[in-house]
Amino acid sequence: MDTGSIDLDDFSAQLKASDQDAYVRALLQRKGQAWDVYHIWALIGAAPPQWAETIWEYKQLAFVSHRIPACELASLSSAKAGKPITLGGFQASIPGAIGPANWTHRPSYALHERAPLPVPVTDFRIASSDPTRQLAHHILVAEGAPSFPEPNSAWRAFSEGDFSLAGAGQPPDALALLRIAESEAWIGKVHVTTTQVAVEIHGIAVKGSELELFGVSDRAYQRLDEPGTVTFTVSRGLPQSTWLWLKRGARWLDYRSIDASSGWTGDLSRAGVEIEQSVDPQANIDALIASGEGPQLEFKERLPAGSKERKMLKTVPAFATGSGGTIIFGINRDEVTITGLGEEEPGKLRDHLVNLVRAAVIPMPQVTASHYMISGKLILVLDVEPGQSPPYGLISDPNSRDKPEFYVRRGASTYPAQPSELREATLASQPAQEPRHTTPFGPW
Repeated sequence: MDTGSIDLDDFSAQLKASDQDAYVRALLQRKGQAWDVYHIWALIGAAPPQWAETIWEYKQLAFVSHRIPACELASLSSAKAGKPITLGGFQASIPGAIGPANWTHRPSYALHERAPLPVPVTDFRIASSDPTRQLAHHILVAEGAPSFPEPNSAWRAFSEGDFSLAGAGQPPDALALLRIAESEAWIGKVHVTTTQVAVEIHGIAVKGSELELFGVSDRAYQRLDEPGTVTFTVSRGLPQSTWLWLKRGARWLDYRSIDASSGWTGDLSRAGVEIEQSVDPQANIDALIASGEGPQLEFKERLPAGSKERKMLKTVPAFATGSGGTIIFGINRDEVTITGLGEEEPGKLRDHLVNLVRAAVIPMPQVTASHYMISGKLILVLDVEPGQSPPYGLISDPNSRDKPEFYVRRGASTYPAQPSELREATLASQPAQEPRHTTPFGPW
C-alpha cells in the first residue's frame, strides 16, 4: 500500500469539483436540541455491496446511511467548526478539522480489513481539531431500531452488518474516513485450477494496462485491451508465492496474493479467489511435502511422547489463531526425507493425536487427522481450521490450565505472541458475520 498526505484546502477543492455520488455512513451525537457529527465514513464513486439508505435514531445518538453528492463533503475539510451537513433529514454541525489529510492507496479486498471492498480505493483520513470530544456511552433502545448495550457494538452492526456483541470495535476517532473508489481498472474474481489461472478484470479504462502473474517458478504478462477474463496457463500447478499485479507502467492499479500459504494472504474465499482442489488426496500430500515448510505448513518427525512434550504442538494454537494450517508427522527435519511413524495401527495413532490436541490446546480448535502411506511409510496429517474463538492457547503444563501460552506463525516458524501480534492475528482470523436478524443491509 502507498501512503502520503494532502493539504486540507487542496483536498476540499478536489471534493468540490467531484461530480460523483458519495455513499455515507454517519454517526451523529445529540448536543442539546441539535446534532453534531461524530464520525463520517463514505465511499465515493461506487456503491458498497448490499447498500441501503437507513436510519437508526436513539435519544442521544443517530446512525444514518445516506447518498449525497460528494461535493457536499467538502465542508469536512474546513478548519472552521459549525458548518452544517444534511444527511437523511438530519442537519448536523461539523467540528473543525486539522490537517493534513493522510491518504492510503489500498487494493481490492485489502488484507486485515474487517469489511473489505471489492474495488481498490484511496482512503483520506481527516482528524478533528477538538481533541477533547468523546462519544457518550448509553444503552441504545428505540422504536423501529435494534437495541444495543453500548454504542460500539451498534456502530459495528450498522457499518459492517455484524451483530455479534463480543469484541465490538470502537468507531474511528477520526472525524471522517473518505474512501474514493479507483475505477480505472481492478481485479475481480479469480479461479484457479490445476492447469490455469482465470482472472476477471473490470474498470472504465482497462485499455493499455498489463496483468502480471508472479510466482517463484513461473512469471507471465498479458497486455489488456478491454475488461474481461484473462487466462494464464500453469501446467505445473500454481507457482509458490503467487501474486497478481494489475499495472500501468510504473503505477499499480490493483494487486492480490493468491497463494494460500503466503503471509500476505487472508481468507481466499473472502477475496474472491476459488482454488479447485485435486481429486487425488495422495497427490495433494505429495505436493504439500514438495512445497516445504511455510506460514501454513509444518513438518514433525514424530508425535509428541505424552504430556511432557506438549510444546511440540505449539503450532496448533498458532494456526487456529491465524489462518489455519497443516502439520505433517513423519517427515525429517530436512523437510525432504520421509521417516514415517512406524507400523502402529493408523486409526489408533489418529485418535492419539487428536486426544493430545484436545488436552493441550484451549479452546479446542477444529482439527482433522488423516493418515497416508508415502513410499511405503505411514505419515499423519493434522489439518487445523482457522478458529472461530481466538486466541487459542497451549497448556504446556497439565497442572497450569489457567496459564496458557500463546503463539503466532511468522514465515516457516512459530514464535511466542507479542500482545500486538496476537491482537492483529485475532482480528485477521475473524470473518465478517452474517446478521442474526433483519437489517436494511448485510455485511459487505
